[in-house]
This record gives sequence, structure tokens and C-alpha cells, in this order.
Amino acid sequence: MTRQKRRIALLLVWTLPSLVFLSVAAFVYTTYRIPPPHRLDDAQRTAVAATLRAALMQSPEVPCTVDAPVEDVLAVTIWSKGRPIVRANGSGTSVCLAASDAAAKLRGAAALKAMIPEDREAARIQVDVITGSAPLGGIEAYAVPGIAEMLAINPGVEGIGSVIGGNRVVLLPHELVAAKVLAAKRPSNALPDFAMGIDLVRIGNLLGARAGLNTTVAPDQLYRFRTDTFVEAPHTMRPAPPIQLYRGIPAPPPLSAKALREAALEGGRFLVAHLAPNGRYIYEHELSTGAQTDPMRSNNYSMPRHAGTTYFLAELYRITKEEWLREPIERAFAHLAELLSKGRCGAKLPDGTEIDCVIDRSESVAQLGSTALSVVALAEYQRATGDTRYLPLATKFTSFLLYMQRPDGSFRHLYDPAKKQPDDKAELLYYSGEASLALARMYVITKDERYAVAARKGLDWLVAWYDFFMGGFFYGEEHWTCIAAEAAYPAADDPEYKDFCHGYGAFLRAQQPAPGEHPDQDDFVGAYNMTSFVPPYNTPAGSRTEAMISAYLLGKHHGAPDPAVKEQIRAALQYTLGQQIRPESSFNVVGHGLGGMPGSPIDRNVRIDYVQHVCSAMIRASEWIDEP
Repeated sequence: MTRQKRRIALLLVWTLPSLVFLSVAAFVYTTYRIPPPHRLDDAQRTAVAATLRAALMQSPEVPCTVDAPVEDVLAVTIWSKGRPIVRANGSGTSVCLAASDAAAKLRGAAALKAMIPEDREAARIQVDVITGSAPLGGIEAYAVPGIAEMLAINPGVEGIGSVIGGNRVVLLPHELVAAKVLAAKRPSNALPDFAMGIDLVRIGNLLGARAGLNTTVAPDQLYRFRTDTFVEAPHTMRPAPPIQLYRGIPAPPPLSAKALREAALEGGRFLVAHLAPNGRYIYEHELSTGAQTDPMRSNNYSMPRHAGTTYFLAELYRITKEEWLREPIERAFAHLAELLSKGRCGAKLPDGTEIDCVIDRSESVAQLGSTALSVVALAEYQRATGDTRYLPLATKFTSFLLYMQRPDGSFRHLYDPAKKQPDDKAELLYYSGEASLALARMYVITKDERYAVAARKGLDWLVAWYDFFMGGFFYGEEHWTCIAAEAAYPAADDPEYKDFCHGYGAFLRAQQPAPGEHPDQDDFVGAYNMTSFVPPYNTPAGSRTEAMISAYLLGKHHGAPDPAVKEQIRAALQYTLGQQIRPESSFNVVGHGLGGMPGSPIDRNVRIDYVQHVCSAMIRASEWIDEP
């Protein structure tokens, strides 16, 4: 893609779809919003949980005394080892009556009777008090056909139900998430990762099956509802009151350097637990089911993300000096050495320089990012330990990066090792910034001026790309550019880099909601999102915060730190602390999930790079976030 075509594409992507979508979403949201529920207080939640806990333990009944309203149904889910083993609906005109009805049904549940006492004690009770409902759909007359599916519910907050045979049948918000019927539509082929809307057909099938029918429930028979949701604290934290949930997530811990350091280390433990003996990571872990990719066999693997994840572990070790990190880092490096031993990418240039690059066993074309981030990881490890044994390997990789750089500072992004030929046409996201960062890091550990010069050329090209009309009003994904710019300081001491990254920060802040900006969406504050109907992806809150940390540090280097950037960083980190899996939020996690970072509030899949980006931002910010 040429530079001009890329500029036009970015401008269209950032403007036209957003303007249309935001206007339609604003109309739908203001017209069909269900008011938030009145939430039970600590004492009331504790009383409801006591009634249900007695039923779970098959103990004498504990009468419920909570006189609060409920819209006919109080739903109870019993979680054991991350799985929902019993669901019971209690009916009544008050929370007290509905909880007592649910408790009676729990006492008769065969799955609970079969549990051993230890599992009963460790099980956690989730309660959803249905407090408000409204019709589903009815908006096609105001917009294009199919918009009801795209903007039907507030995902993760609202559930869907139906009255079948005189009985209410409901799918709770967390059940819609687990069934993967949210974010089920992809409006644009140009943005394959952007998803929203619901799968009405599958929802109808699920409700029909729950009602014991062999037929689906038609969309015009569905309604939406909101709940006051809470879950028991982990058994090791009791008698703490049950924990309020919003979009299935507890409130985050307060932001502090200590909280960030502990969260980053927990992310490191997650990654180490997902590193196989062969040095490859378990690439993905679905928290709802415990399903994981096979690191021994799976071809669905990303070497740039393998290298980036190992870079984070080396960075975490450099800052914390936790010795349990060293062996896993070296194991991941050993896998790189194993791939190189195949000799598929090694070559000697006409001047005798030896080059090599990272290429996975299933790949026929080498990606620049795989090699660049491997250099970053190797250099970071040397910075942390002083150990130079990987320097020869890093030097070969860096020679490859220099070979792939054009005279104007730009990089070729793909390389065919069989033909020993770079691809001069392909231009991919991130790779030029990653390569510039690798060169900057190599200069830090070697003081070889060639690397500093090449890093400056790469950064100059990246920043100059925006030197045109509208260039300061929109940006692509330039987080690696700003990370590289700060890493290259003071060897690359250009205030234009600081100005560029501060401008990028201002652009990103326009996408970062503030408290009260979107009703019912304060749990999104600090993330980077579009509207109430499209929950934010968690990775940008990490990767963009990494960039903003570098932007803030660049400002400090030049004597002009931007306080708006610092607050932007604080808001994003506060958001990510809530999204990370903690003991309080692990009730619906199968397998080792502590420290993991799901894809979004409604996506329970964890990929290694989600953890990498968020936890890298956490550990870097922990070094100075408590400063006045």
C-alpha cells in the first residue's frame, strides 16, 4: 500500500463509519435505555447469601429478611471450579420470597447433593436480582434493517428473556457472554476484528432449550432486563460481604505503585504457567471452558507475540529482580535458538556480514516483527542481567534489521528466506516501530553508533509520514513509534518526537471516556471505546498506555511533562486493574486464570499478548506513578 493510499484509508476508517454509527447508537441508547437497578447494600447481600449458602451446605434453613423489590425472578448460579453446576430461579414479589424459593430448589438439586463438603465450601454463589425490563427490538422503523441485532442490548449488562407457557425463562448477562452470542456481527469486511450485535437466532434456540422445547423462540417474543448482580467472596476471604458485580466484574483495587507491581507480577505468573517445556506459550486460554491451544502441535502461533511476551518477562525481571522469571525467559529463548538451528533464514551478505531472522516452522516468509521483538527481548534480558551470552544472536538479528531498512529510514516488512529476497511492496502494522525500538535497545547495550543512526532514521520516517494536511488530526496505531522514541533518548534527542507523541496522546484521549460521559458505562472509564454497544478491547488500554508512558517520559526528558498524559495513563491503568483476573473475579474461570487479561469485558479469551501489553504498562508505570 502506498503512503498516499494508506493516508486516505486511515482517514476514512477513523471518520465516516464512526460518524454514522455514533449518531444511530446515541438515538437507540437514549430511547431504549433501562434505568439502572437499586442495588442491595452489604447487609442485604450478606443476608441473601446466608439463605442460599445454608441450602448449598444442606444446613438448617436461614430465613431471608430482605424486603426489597424484584421483578418476579431472582436467579442463582452455583460456581464450582469455574463452572456453573446449578442454576435455579426463585420467584416472588420480593427478594425475600424469591430467595427462599430459590433456596428450596437448591436443596433438591442432585448436583449439589453429590458434592463433597470441601467443594461445597469453596463453591461461590452468584445472585442476579432482576429489577427492570423492556422490549427487545422495535427500532427497525428508525434505521436500516438488521439494526435491532446490532444495537439490541447493552452487552454484559442486560440479559434476555421470554415468557413461555406462562413461565419466565431467562438468559443472564454472563450466560450470554459465555455462549458467545454477543459481539456476533461484523459490520465491515475491512475491519475483521471489529464485532458487535447479538445472534438472535441462537438466543432463541437457547431459550427454547432451557424451556424444554424443540423449537426456537421468535425475536418478537423476547425482552431485555437488567439485574443487580453479586457473588460470594472467595472462601478464603469470608466472612467478607458478597461482591457487587457490574458487567460481571468486581470493582478494581485503588491505583497505586504497589497494586500495579503486584498485578504485573501476577501477569508474569500467568505467562510462566502457560509456557510449555518446549519453550512455546499456550497461545490462548478460554476462561469459560478452560480450552487452551496446544503449544506442542498448534500452527496457530505468532512469533512476533512470542517474542513480545518474552520481552515483557525480561522487562519484568529487570524491574523486579524476581528470580523465578529467569528460567522461563531462557526457555523461551531456547525455542528461538531451536528454530534458528534449522538454518532456514541464515545468510551472509556480500560484505561478509552474517544475518539471521526468526521464522516459525510453519512459515515460508519471515516477518520483520518476529526478529525485531526478539532483539528487544534479548537486549532487555542483557540489560536486566548483564549476561552477554545472547549478544551474538542479537547481533545477527540486528544485522538483518539493518539489511531490511531502506535508505530513507523505512523498512521492508517481509522476507523470503528461500529466495533470499525482501518484499518491497508489503507494509504491515507495527513492524517499523518495533524495528526502530530494537535498534534503539541494541545501541543501549552496545553503544554501537550504527544502531543509533538507524534508529533515528526509522523514527524520522515514521514521524514524517504525518507531515501533510490533517496529519495532526488522526493517527494510526503508533504505540511502538513512541516507545521507540523514548528508548532512543538521548541518542536520538529530537523534540519533534515528543511533540508527535503528545499529539498522539491528545488524539487517543478523545476516545477515552471520562466519568459520567456515558450513562451506565463508568466501568469503561479509562479504556478506549466507541459507544455503549461496543465494549472496549482491553489490549489497546495496555499498548496505548505503554506508548503514553513513553510520551510522558519524553516530556520529562525535555523538561515539559504533560499532566494530561499522566492522567490519561492513570485512568487506563485503573481500568485494566479491574479487568485483570483476581481472586475476587475468578469464580467463573476454568484452569489457571489468575493474572490473565481477557480480550474485553464480554470476551473471556486470554491471549498471551493481551497480558504482555497491559502488564508491561503496569510494571513501567509502577516505577513513578506515586510521584506527586
